[in-house]
Amino acid sequence: MVGPYEGVTVVDTTGLTGAYATRLFAGLGAEVIHLEPPQGSALRRLTPFVESVDPPENSLWWNYLAMGTRSVVIEPEDTESLERLISQADVVFEDQLPEHSGIPPEIIGSSTIRTRILPFGLTGPKRGWKSSNLVAWAGSGILYTTGFVDRPPVAPAAPVQLACHAAGASALVGTLLALRSRRLSGVVQNVEISMQEAALTIAPETGVPMLLDDRVHRERTGNRRDLGRPFGLYPCSDGFVSIIVLMPRHWVAMAQWVAEVTGNESITEPVFEENAVRIEAKDLIDEWVEELTRQGTRLELFQEGQRRGIPITPVNTVDALVDDPHLEAADYWSSTELHDGQTVTVPGAPFRTNAQWWSTSRAPFLGEHTELYVS
Repeated sequence: MVGPYEGVTVVDTTGLTGAYATRLFAGLGAEVIHLEPPQGSALRRLTPFVESVDPPENSLWWNYLAMGTRSVVIEPEDTESLERLISQADVVFEDQLPEHSGIPPEIIGSSTIRTRILPFGLTGPKRGWKSSNLVAWAGSGILYTTGFVDRPPVAPAAPVQLACHAAGASALVGTLLALRSRRLSGVVQNVEISMQEAALTIAPETGVPMLLDDRVHRERTGNRRDLGRPFGLYPCSDGFVSIIVLMPRHWVAMAQWVAEVTGNESITEPVFEENAVRIEAKDLIDEWVEELTRQGTRLELFQEGQRRGIPITPVNTVDALVDDPHLEAADYWSSTELHDGQTVTVPGAPFRTNAQWWSTSRAPFLGEHTELYVS
């Protein structure tokens, strides 16, 4: 099945900030070309590495995020080859300010969309500041609210580079809209993404709540949140489960469950049906709930809690996810071939459609397609 963006050519000159966006473009049928320097994309130097594969092909980040794309290496002084490549592009992804871009504006075609993913955008006093995944979290305020109140802030999903992926996802949406605008009106729109702003748009504690609470900041609350009780992560015999009880019916079911298993009838007293009361007595509620959760496994608690209609789910390990019967039944997992021939399991498409639009293939060798595009 032909993907919906078959015939669209995307040149990616970024590293991690744009890779998720162009990975999705490639999965949907676009021709995605990673324009790499002679030493290779910065993605190729991100750990972890595959021991059986020689660099620069051994980064698992590269092998996943560059699936279905092509690699072209052009020497910095080879402006003729650069112009030949860029002239073919419908979209160019960049992560540099215009004055630092390695792509001269005169070689950009009049119909080419330029999508820039920058630390703080193209305007403002922080325009030229450097950034990273951690800086984006800090700049958006999310870092301040993550962790325990008596400890320093903790980077959200630290190794996952989630702020980069959020910026990439925003860039993808903006670029798709620009392509649609060009097709319908002939007008070329350029796209600008600020990593700080992209992180702030998904901030649960520094976005809308800040305005609703008259700029009163939220204290760090560890792995539980004071929006209700129980609300957060609770220990069990083989890890943790996540429980969110806000609705009255959820609390009634939760209290009854605790009472049945532990013999604690106090938890069923009507006074605790008020969420505000449970928050006020959060330490006591947490102690009672933990007395229940510590007696079961993640799977046992998940199955019984779901049976009772309580929002509860396991905090899955990698092994648990790979062996999850639901993901297996949904045929979620995909695979890719590494450069030594071994096949590894990778996440599948982040959406489902009636037509089989999503396609995958291995990540390219460094410069594998150079001759195809610039010879």
